[in-house]
Amino acid sequence: MIYLLGSIPLGIAPLTGPTAHSYERAATFAQHAPTRGKPVLQEIGEELDTQSFDFFFSEEFCDPGEELAKLEAAFALKSPLPLVLGNGVFNGKRYVVESLSVTVAKTDRGGSPVRIEASISLLEDPIAGGLFSLITSLAKSRAPAVSKGAAQNPQVKK
Repeated sequence: MIYLLGSIPLGIAPLTGPTAHSYERAATFAQHAPTRGKPVLQEIGEELDTQSFDFFFSEEFCDPGEELAKLEAAFALKSPLPLVLGNGVFNGKRYVVESLSVTVAKTDRGGSPVRIEASISLLEDPIAGGLFSLITSLAKSRAPAVSKGAAQNPQVKK
């Protein structure tokens, strides 16, 4: 199974796809303690979804360094990317790479890795571009001096 994180393929079909895939969803609740009885729960909202993938790359079927470079490129982007699962499903969510863990399990005599084990963790980004992008777009839409119609607006003082 090949997973796509943005345009970055995670693995080579069918040999280097993830060996494990886990995801976590959580909700947040506040507890209000009454004078008597058990606390009452109030739903606050949902936490960000997380997904984790485990890989291993061996020289028997791929170039371990090249496959690791793909994971490192996804980590270095630091921008939200769509995740397409191996069966072609896209759930409409975008993720950033939260962490990348790499273990060089075996090297050749020259020190080049011949077997690499890696784990990558993704964190959902519900607002494309993050909070800074949201604040910037709100500021641009609200500020009359920045908007295109500022020159024609009679309420703007020159």
